[in-house]
Amino acid sequence: MILGFVLFVLLGALTAVVVLAAFGRTIRSREGTFSGGALSFLGSASLSAFILVAAFLIAGSWSNINTARGHTFDESRALNAAYTDADPTTRPLLATYVTSVIGSEWATMAHGSANPATWNDLDAVRAHVAALPANSPSRAQELTDLATVYTTRQIRLADTQATLPAPLYPALIGAGLLVLLYAPIAGLTFHLRESIALGLVGAVVGFGIYLVLHMTHPYTGPVHVTPVAYTQSLARFAQLSAG
Repeated sequence: MILGFVLFVLLGALTAVVVLAAFGRTIRSREGTFSGGALSFLGSASLSAFILVAAFLIAGSWSNINTARGHTFDESRALNAAYTDADPTTRPLLATYVTSVIGSEWATMAHGSANPATWNDLDAVRAHVAALPANSPSRAQELTDLATVYTTRQIRLADTQATLPAPLYPALIGAGLLVLLYAPIAGLTFHLRESIALGLVGAVVGFGIYLVLHMTHPYTGPVHVTPVAYTQSLARFAQLSAG
């Protein structure tokens, strides 16, 4: 796939050069002068390319983050239901699992993996419920609730692998460089006002690239999913136990 992207980039560049060679042989082009319309078109095309790639990556990353956040609340609701139906001996084990998710597992999810100790905590809950007497009035419902918890947990962990097409990131950097290189190529000279103006453009481009490159994972970066759903579950557990 990456090779395909590279080939089409080269094909696009070659096509542009061929078109220029075929139709750019006027006196003005040979003298190196450009019309305002041509400069405006090239500048707009460069900026639009950067905005297009940046907007696509931001929208895709933001969608991944919102989806992952929604899945944490799905598991939280499943845990609340399981705690409501659980017998008094099972409830502390559920609380231990949630505490482990908030603590050790949240750090490992940032690296795209689950925490084995947290898996063990949830398996311990299921083993405890399975060992209850077969005639226990809550056993069947507890096992059903735990099956839902397992399902929502698997979905949450799958979100740690959410990515966008890798070639878009170098394309973003390349488009940003194109925006900055276009001005001096088109004839912008090195003076104070021009330097300040282009420097401000560079600052905006740099901020956009930094933001996008730090939104590549739902559980890392300046904008990421937090374990608030699970802290709310612990508060709900306390409320149910007190009631």
